Amino acid sequence: MGYQARSDKGLEKNSAPGFFQQPGAAQINIGTQIARSQMNLKCLVSLACITSGAAIFLPTCVPAQDTGSSGWDWSAEAYFWGADLGGETTSGSDVSLSIDDILGNLKFALMATLGATRGNWALFADALYIDIGESNSATATSGPFSAEVRGTIDLKAFATTFGAGYQIAETSSTKLHAAGGIRYLWFDGTVEVDATEAIFGFPIAGQTLREKSVATNWDAVIGLRGTTGFGERWYVSYYADIGTGESDLTWQAVASAGYRMGWGDLVIGYRHLAWDLDRFGPFDELELSGPFLGAKFTF
Repeated sequence: MGYQARSDKGLEKNSAPGFFQQPGAAQINIGTQIARSQMNLKCLVSLACITSGAAIFLPTCVPAQDTGSSGWDWSAEAYFWGADLGGETTSGSDVSLSIDDILGNLKFALMATLGATRGNWALFADALYIDIGESNSATATSGPFSAEVRGTIDLKAFATTFGAGYQIAETSSTKLHAAGGIRYLWFDGTVEVDATEAIFGFPIAGQTLREKSVATNWDAVIGLRGTTGFGERWYVSYYADIGTGESDLTWQAVASAGYRMGWGDLVIGYRHLAWDLDRFGPFDELELSGPFLGAKFTF
């Protein structure tokens, strides 16, 4: 796993340095550091998702319908995944974040997925990019000393799983593929805190704290994907994989029901995606779980 961390700290004092060294001011300064750390953790937790808890396009187990040609049959799928985030930080704290909290901080999201089948072979790939940002402020007071803390965060994440499958079983209603591929996870997080300290309401010192973290993670995965039809319109799909690499373990499971319509397929299901990351930035573990609703198109 590739991981980098960099802290750039700028300190700005007034013309009377002695005030900055007062015990009370030092306490406020320490409080500012704590506030900055808490905001850093909160904002990095809001990432997810990562990896992935907003409107998400994801690969499903439904192969493209055979068009009768000898070339590749393609499919594209779009889903909204209402995933909650759970896990554990490197400090041992539990993480729990609902989809409402994630959407509340979402600035931008771009997603895409593509699949293809030809004979017994299948190809699949999905990609997700999200940008989460938030600004907030707080004031701490201790006797005559006070500190106003203003924080801004910007978190970007990219996740993709891509690979190939080969059909290993087929009946009149079911097709089953063995699959293998690569899962990649990346995020870039920046936290900036501006703090102004004061005594009896008069500013005595200020400082800006800025921390930037970048992390990447690569894993190889293997699994099974399949679909079973019920009549001409209804079918169920299922997919599961497990793997390792730079993380200790990653796995996911997806189950869905689909209904074929004139314009495409309407799909509803549930997805769980997890990593045991072995210190991926601020996280040791990440879990994303929730229902999804979407549409599938073939061409």
